[in-house]
Amino acid sequence: MSAEAATAKNTPVLMPKIGQAMTEGTVLQWHRRAGERVRQGEVLVTIETDKATYDLEAPGSGILHIYVHEGQEVRVGTVIGEIGDAPVGARVTVAASPAAPSTIAAKAPARKRILASPKAKQLAAEHGIDLATLTPSSADGMISAADVEKTIAAAKEKSPGGESTTMTAPLQTGAGRTIRERRQLTGIRKTSARRVQEAWQTIPHIVQMVEVDATALLAARSQLKAEAPSLTVNDLILLAAARVMAAHPELNATVEADTLVLYDGVDVGFAADTPRGLVVPVVRHADTLSVKEFAAESQRLVEAARIGRLAPENIGGASLTVSNLGMFGIRAGTPVINLGEPILVFVGAVEDRPVAVQGQIVIRPLLTLSIAYDHRVADGVAAAGFTRGLKNTLERAEFAPQNTNPQSPTPNPQTALGKRELRSLSQGDGYAVQVQSHGHTWALDEPTADGGTDTGPDPVTAFLGALLSCMTIAYKAAARRRKLTIERIEGQVQANTQGHVKNIAMTLAIWSPEPEENVRALLDLAKRGCYVSGVLKSGIEFTLELTVHRSSTNV
Repeated sequence: MSAEAATAKNTPVLMPKIGQAMTEGTVLQWHRRAGERVRQGEVLVTIETDKATYDLEAPGSGILHIYVHEGQEVRVGTVIGEIGDAPVGARVTVAASPAAPSTIAAKAPARKRILASPKAKQLAAEHGIDLATLTPSSADGMISAADVEKTIAAAKEKSPGGESTTMTAPLQTGAGRTIRERRQLTGIRKTSARRVQEAWQTIPHIVQMVEVDATALLAARSQLKAEAPSLTVNDLILLAAARVMAAHPELNATVEADTLVLYDGVDVGFAADTPRGLVVPVVRHADTLSVKEFAAESQRLVEAARIGRLAPENIGGASLTVSNLGMFGIRAGTPVINLGEPILVFVGAVEDRPVAVQGQIVIRPLLTLSIAYDHRVADGVAAAGFTRGLKNTLERAEFAPQNTNPQSPTPNPQTALGKRELRSLSQGDGYAVQVQSHGHTWALDEPTADGGTDTGPDPVTAFLGALLSCMTIAYKAAARRRKLTIERIEGQVQANTQGHVKNIAMTLAIWSPEPEENVRALLDLAKRGCYVSGVLKSGIEFTLELTVHRSSTNV
């Protein structure tokens, strides 16, 4: 075959670059043998990076020539094989590539290190076996796990007690310390060590710590589990962080030399422990997702990470990362920011701790956030704005679905709604009105009998519900201030059925182990504490009937 013919038909198989941070990869498994004919598009080889494994498809059709064997680690752009009709040993010309030379030899380079499968390397390291002392049983010269296991079994037979013996040189000592073992860093651990060192050396860190009352957060998670069974507290923290980042767009940035690079959209990474080490899957456009959507996506990413099948688009390039070690009882820490990101949120354990509330010492579930910032992107004030925003968002635990209708009102990060500030929108000829407040979106409508679609309560019903809820909350707040136990409150409210509201009748049934007179004494406090009742017109007749039920046991 002529060199010109080979030039037209041969295609190199390159070590791909999967993600911005990837510099090296390992050939984990060839799915076809050298000399076999392969077809373009079929799975050819599995590549292992520091984060996951990927199946690489054949870039062309023809005879496969393998240059890099299983278990070898090479740099991105290295020619690991070739597909073409030229015989092995011929010199072929391939198209020039920025990551590969214009010409390569079809013969594998001389082997400079021992070839062994990843499993074989692991077994050898665990049992102190020098791979250089083993003879591979396979024709391709690769030491397999079976070769190592045979050596281990032989060592056990020679040992008097049947135990395996250490097959390394005697351990050396120095400065009073005994060296037990030397392990070569590979894969995720090797890349993580390099990137953490680089991040610590190049990013000026500042860390802010703040305590968060997790009462509402835990309650929200319990309430939303029915909608999203896989939902975790960490999912809610991630979602909250994404939405707070969207409200602080100046922090969604990185520094390149003397340039501040700002990004659209909030992509949130989270640390996930896998059998291969710690990886950071990324949820794209996290700030636009509902709780249900976010929980489903995070669960999908965790499962993919555990089996080493994260897609390239789900790794790297996060706006921020959340690392949660609370399940290990860690309260706080000084996190290291990931390269290319401005913020890392370290989440501590949720612990019952004493806090002062309205002059009283109470026990509340608290968690500590330790948030590291790139000081080049965020000064102390800007960082404090994010820290405070995340704390407030988690303590309110307002996780209403995000509004994906482009015609519906969406809060502008620069003009976010404040307390007691609302927007509304009604489109078309129907009566439905969408109402939006700080963190909540709901719909009001009219019954079908009155020309509406009944997609939400009518405004009067919504107001009566607010009045009943307000009175219930005010009663509980009054009891808390008096340190009285209220176990249960059931309420009912009625108004005239037609026209303007002229009379409102409310009943509250209260279950409490406290003396009845003490419970009834809270009524005046509750009336004064219910702000909604204060907006009633003076001409409206408002009555409230209270019944108290004595509980059988004290709580």
